[in-house]
Amino acid sequence: MQKTPFSDYIKALGKGQRGARHLTFDEAYDAMSQVLDQHIAPEQAGAFLMLLRMQEESVDELCGFIKACRERLPEALNKLNATLDIGCYAGKRRQLPWYLFSVSLLVSQGYRIFLHGASEPGSQRFYASHALADLGLPLASSTTDATRHMDAYGTCYLDLGVALAPLDRIIKLRELFGLRSCANTLARLLNPSAAPYAVQGVYHTHLDERHARVNQTFAQQSLVFRGDGGDPEVNRDRDTDLYVTRGGTTEHIIMPEAEGWAMKERDFSTATMLAVWQGEQHHGYAEQAVIATLAGYLMLLEGFSQATALKQAGVWWQMRDKQALPFKPKRSDCAVNAL
Repeated sequence: MQKTPFSDYIKALGKGQRGARHLTFDEAYDAMSQVLDQHIAPEQAGAFLMLLRMQEESVDELCGFIKACRERLPEALNKLNATLDIGCYAGKRRQLPWYLFSVSLLVSQGYRIFLHGASEPGSQRFYASHALADLGLPLASSTTDATRHMDAYGTCYLDLGVALAPLDRIIKLRELFGLRSCANTLARLLNPSAAPYAVQGVYHTHLDERHARVNQTFAQQSLVFRGDGGDPEVNRDRDTDLYVTRGGTTEHIIMPEAEGWAMKERDFSTATMLAVWQGEQHHGYAEQAVIATLAGYLMLLEGFSQATALKQAGVWWQMRDKQALPFKPKRSDCAVNAL
């Protein structure tokens, strides 16, 4: 099938205030396919991405882009048998990634969770990938590693550079553009493991609603909300709008703010996280974030009411194994090392 000249897509997006239009689903699919496969000039890709940034992507465009991205994912990721897919793309500036404790508590209850993310050089953010190894979960460097870690730990983390290198390359163009591109949105919506449930944290206003509409189109069971710094972590310093999508419809739930106000973290160190996990240090924001975030995840996974989910999350937090690392292998040390 002959592809449409890419210049036609640039023209459609950039033909002035009156002449410009959004791409159709099919056009978006074709355009992103050409971008990912690098069948166009770099100048064309740059113009295309920045015009999209100016207009903001429509739901049809996002759906077409996601289809193109998913077709280029390694087949091995579909065989991970993940229950829940979580994108970790924003990185933290004010608080540590406490939502990773919410993930570890789910894993301890038998859920299989696929984590994926990317880091932007020079962003000065603290990413999930900076913390996981110290918390007990090694980072996978290949899809083979991801499979082994999933079986050994019940979870794994794979960088987008391995899962879908062309999309990761676009994300890292932010250093050249000075602006984020649609790739940051696509990565969150990607669900590389094709898990039946997905969690997406966003930062900007109205992106949560747009994500929910995309999830409705794909009939994906998902939770999306404006998380702390844009990561999938509920910040109890403010009301949080949770959008839970099932069967093509979305339920809007408000997680109310809690009492108190969290100060910015002074020491971005996993030593602080481990001290809190082990009960050696009290951290009001951390406990609130872990319980509220886990409750949100449970509302998606189990259909719990907010009250029931918060109660269950609180029980699991109190029952955590303080003597072990948050992430620990289900097998013996020898078996894991043999991997």
